[in-house]
Amino acid sequence: MTVSDPERRDSERGRGEVFPDWELKKPVREVNCPDFAGQDVKMRKLLTGILVLVLLFGLASVDVASAALKGEYKLTMNVTTDTAWGQGGVKFAELVKEYTGGKVNVKVYPSAQLVGGDQMRQAEMVSSGAIDFMLNSTINIAPIIPECNAFSLPFMFPSYEAVDAVTGSAAGQMVLDALVKHNMVGLAWGENGFRELTNNVRPIAHPDDMKGLKIRVVTPIYIDIMRALGANAIAMNWGEVFTSLQQGVIDGQENPIVGIIIPNKIYEVQKYLTNWHYSYDALILAVNKNVWESFDPDIKEQIKKAAVDAMQWQVHDVSRVGLGDGIEFLKSQGMTVTDPTPEQLAAFREMTKAVYEKWSANVGADIVKAFEEAVSSFK
Repeated sequence: MTVSDPERRDSERGRGEVFPDWELKKPVREVNCPDFAGQDVKMRKLLTGILVLVLLFGLASVDVASAALKGEYKLTMNVTTDTAWGQGGVKFAELVKEYTGGKVNVKVYPSAQLVGGDQMRQAEMVSSGAIDFMLNSTINIAPIIPECNAFSLPFMFPSYEAVDAVTGSAAGQMVLDALVKHNMVGLAWGENGFRELTNNVRPIAHPDDMKGLKIRVVTPIYIDIMRALGANAIAMNWGEVFTSLQQGVIDGQENPIVGIIIPNKIYEVQKYLTNWHYSYDALILAVNKNVWESFDPDIKEQIKKAAVDAMQWQVHDVSRVGLGDGIEFLKSQGMTVTDPTPEQLAAFREMTKAVYEKWSANVGADIVKAFEEAVSSFK
């Protein structure tokens, strides 16, 4: 029986055999699907649109973040940049620029330029937002934030180590927290130092030596202290002090050695210095609260680190390093330096006890207690 060609091919296909290409090259009918093609085009357009929007919103967010930062943030302080205090302000500005990669520019305005030389107005201006940052003394802040007077209580601190025990503890943080109520944020502690007494009349080693002396002071608590010791307290702007000492309008003044006495050449118009540590002048590096809240978390962290690092440097590498050499320098300039004994200091402390109690009420019992406990723990 003869098998036809088509039948033979079908049979052999079942055995998986390979056949010539001509048998496989049959025309294929194309099928047009206009609906699917249209959807594909629409999908591509949709994805392209989404991509464009993502890019636009991404760029817009970068522009908004950049626009939120001002070209310049102003920092005020009431001393020149060559002082230990002033060097701290300059260091902070440098570190902010470094740590933020140049995103934040802090410009230092020394000598209270932004407030017309009125050092007592600086805290008020930062609180209102007219100025962004300040590196300011607690005695200048105290008129609006009385908690700062804790550092000015007479004979609170026996040493710099006792000061560190306070600023590094919850006691110091309580004072910084008080700034928030006045629309400011405290970032770090700096140092102007212990306020020592100079005069042109006589060495001072006992409260009786103070009687009748005309001493320039700057705040009400210091007026009370000087009066309790028998001196005549005279309030006077710092810009008038040198000439007044030179002309004998006042007999003396009180200020830190490294921070004020040496750089302002007080030794040229004063003969005697008493190293009595009667009051400590802390510095607070602070920022307006609204300005602070305008920074994103990364910028806040960088500025905070710049503040802490700058103030650590200012305190330990500038202020205290120059203290020992500073006293020797004053002696070389002809000043007589008196270091009261513990017994003599006890007499000064006893004479100012009523002032301590009066101003403790102004500061707040909880803060005074925290300060005293921190100092006692150091002892």
